[in-house]
Amino acid sequence: MAEKLIQILEGKVADLIALSKELNRENRQLKLRTAELQRERRELLEKQHLAGEHVQHTLERLRKIENGS
Repeated sequence: MAEKLIQILEGKVADLIALSKELNRENRQLKLRTAELQRERRELLEKQHLAGEHVQHTLERLRKIENGS
């Protein structure tokens, strides 16, 4: 009887170890994906900033042309 309980517990421990390994692997993947998305976000924000500056400069040039004519 005790042997059967020990085998059941060993099986559950093995399952928990396997689950822990899988969760650790998944966690590493999620951290990598998070870092990748954060990098992409920074790049997009920079592009957005540059595009905004470009629009501002274009508007200023158009205003100068409009006022000059």
